[in-house]
Amino acid sequence: MAAINLGMPSTPNVLAPRRKSRQIMVGNVAVGGGAPVSVQSMTTTPTTDINATLQQIAELTASGCDIVRVACPSQDDADVLRIIAKKSQIPVIADIHFQPKYVFQAIDAGCGAVRVNPGNIIGSC
Repeated sequence: MAAINLGMPSTPNVLAPRRKSRQIMVGNVAVGGGAPVSVQSMTTTPTTDINATLQQIAELTASGCDIVRVACPSQDDADVLRIIAKKSQIPVIADIHFQPKYVFQAIDAGCGAVRVNPGNIIGSC
């Protein structure tokens, strides 16, 4: 059977040129500055459900994920970061909401990085 041309364009070798950036380390994963592209995802479990969160991180790791973000909108979430960061097979990024003090707690917990959306931070450090 002959191939049918559907008029689809061929895939380019490079989809988009990478912009220059400074390399940082997220745990043991290099990001930016010419490092290979890393895969990042985010858990959908309540962070306080430690077992479910670690199970989801394990599944993401098995699927090829290099870095994982976990939401940290409450003090209870911040309190369990230490356990999650220690038991995770890949670097954990704490996705901080509402309270700047969670940033320092995430750093102390051993998270590989912290993501802060300044639009949803209440109060001051």
